[in-house]
Amino acid sequence: MKWKFTHPYREDLSINFGKFTQIIGENKQLKYYIWQILIWYFDGKKYSMEDLSLFEQNEPVIFSDESVLKRTDYKIISISDIQDLIEQMAYKKGTVSFDYLKSKLNDFEIMGLIDVINDKLDLISSSVNQRLNLHIGEVEYHTESQYFNPEQLIIKNFLPYFGLGDKNISFEFLENETKFFFFLDMISEVACQSSSKIILITHNMDSYLNYSEFINCCKKMNEMTMDLQNFHVINFLSSEGYIYINKENIMNVNIVADLVEHFYEFSFMYERFFGQYPANEVPDEKVFLESLQKVSSYLFSKDIAHISLSIPDIVTLKIINHLYQYDKKPRICSTMSNPLLIKFLNTYN
Repeated sequence: MKWKFTHPYREDLSINFGKFTQIIGENKQLKYYIWQILIWYFDGKKYSMEDLSLFEQNEPVIFSDESVLKRTDYKIISISDIQDLIEQMAYKKGTVSFDYLKSKLNDFEIMGLIDVINDKLDLISSSVNQRLNLHIGEVEYHTESQYFNPEQLIIKNFLPYFGLGDKNISFEFLENETKFFFFLDMISEVACQSSSKIILITHNMDSYLNYSEFINCCKKMNEMTMDLQNFHVINFLSSEGYIYINKENIMNVNIVADLVEHFYEFSFMYERFFGQYPANEVPDEKVFLESLQKVSSYLFSKDIAHISLSIPDIVTLKIINHLYQYDKKPRICSTMSNPLLIKFLNTYN
């Protein structure tokens, strides 16, 4: 489905939104704008006059196809860096770990144990009151029990620990991939028991995960979106190659650059790639996907002189740009090889 965002200067700013959505491209300012509006919109931000000054004091709106999305339609969980993950592990209201532990305490047996504790508190309070014997006239001084409940226990009486062998270690010292997997497993449990639609928004995962860790985490998130009807992911990406593309999720890859577009269906894109490839030995579908992964960050942009790509990847870049009628010649650093490919790259309208 199409999600359209109001913007102070652009008439049409939209992305293709699905269960596992990825946003990539050279227009970092516009990517940041989309990310910020998503956070503000679904996190219930109260706008100030300064926030709305560029919108002529009208609140930003997100449309799904032609309908206006309500600000309560989705619950947002946002992770921009490791510190956000650490905060989500704290037992505070609104964190994933708090909701996860609360779901485990809402159990018949555990609630029975909490009732036993509260009964003991009543006995202690009664025993204390018998010993007080303090009154002025008809006014008597006494105590009353403050009963435990799951939320109070989590916030005031429990601390999270991570056991490694015979030691408890700090969450901060776990491997970053391990941190993320703990976080995802907790979200999975919470989403299973929730009727709310949840969007996990990740931002710049490359700043704390290496490439293989990034792919592992994306595979896990993608599996969760397929298993959990109410769970969605929007992944904002920055570094070259840090994107998780397959034939099934390709249509929800959005490129934000001079153009804002999403990929077409894989079979259509490969057919066009196959038909326009300037050499006899055309890369197969697997190699085409790998090449797309490398060039997606640089599509629809001529300001990419700082990057270096192989000749076959530059060919992919040109074919996909041309498919979207983006025919501006980018300045690219490369090592020349096959003369047929070089001739093709030097031919522009």
